[in-house]
Amino acid sequence: MSIITRYIVKKCLFFTFLMSLATIIIITMFNILGQLGDVGKGSFTTTAMLFYATLLIPNYIYLLMPLAVLIGVMCGMLSLVNYSEYAIIRTSGVSLKKITIILFGFGFAFSLITFSFGELLGPEANHYAQVYKMEKMKQIVSTNLHSGIWSKDGTNAFVNIKQVMPDNTIVGVNIFVYDDNLKLKYFKTADEGKYDEKNRRWVLSHLKQYDYTKQDIVTTEINNFQWDTAIEPSYFNVLVIAPEDMSAISLLSYMHHLDINHQSTQRYQIAFWNKLLYPLACISMALIALAFTPNNRRNINLGVKLFAGILIGVAFFFTMRLIGFMALLFAWNAIIASLTPTLILFGFGWYFVIRKE
Repeated sequence: MSIITRYIVKKCLFFTFLMSLATIIIITMFNILGQLGDVGKGSFTTTAMLFYATLLIPNYIYLLMPLAVLIGVMCGMLSLVNYSEYAIIRTSGVSLKKITIILFGFGFAFSLITFSFGELLGPEANHYAQVYKMEKMKQIVSTNLHSGIWSKDGTNAFVNIKQVMPDNTIVGVNIFVYDDNLKLKYFKTADEGKYDEKNRRWVLSHLKQYDYTKQDIVTTEINNFQWDTAIEPSYFNVLVIAPEDMSAISLLSYMHHLDINHQSTQRYQIAFWNKLLYPLACISMALIALAFTPNNRRNINLGVKLFAGILIGVAFFFTMRLIGFMALLFAWNAIIASLTPTLILFGFGWYFVIRKE
């Protein structure tokens, strides 16, 4: 049985790797074509553009892995059927249940690989790619508000930051501190700030503090002000990459920041649970592929089955996106919204495997 297991896994692994390589090359080529319009802006040369496109590959692997597993397993199993190896395996006493367990383990292994790319490699590479491009094109981290970034800091403080540079330098910092009756106590303004990683605090340059607690306004100037705040550089990641491309740890940290400041976390909850549950789609895809596997080589139409597999994979991807947008619009439960597409796909795969038996 171990020999049969290794043989089936080897076949599926080969075609899955081949499918992953082909889709990544195609997506990267389209990405390169889309970036050609930015070549020449600032110091964003052709070499820089190719390096930028390369940095996005781990994120593409994360997104395309379930589809690659579906088509890879499908091609591997159809290859066994085409050379009558699948019929020999079945007639030798290997039940469909055992083959299902093999492919379940194959899908689970790729779920772990997908999670690793989505949690460790993809977000870091994607963030570095966006910052790298902005630095080359001499851009700043933009927001949709002309007044800059607004954030609540603790119970009675509000922060306004005019600009965030790609190296996380903040420019034009305004801090408003109120008392419990919402009466302004202090107003602090600084030209810029840099984050001190060692002490985990911001150092604000040329800060002016206006004290409104006394009868006359008292002005104090501090060259290097040590600003203790809950705001960290990682919170600006949402301005560089979409929440769906952030790691689960970063999303959890940002949701905690929003939660203690009594701000909405719905979108980030959906992105967080999608990040955790999306890799499980590899298991469902492996079962779907088994459901497409015939018992013998008669009436095998590889083109039709591959086309159907691609449709299922693409439909699953867009269904997850659609349900995510609907959950955000109608305030659905984030866990249920994220788990529903994977459960539906798993249910279909399991049903067709049982029916096949």
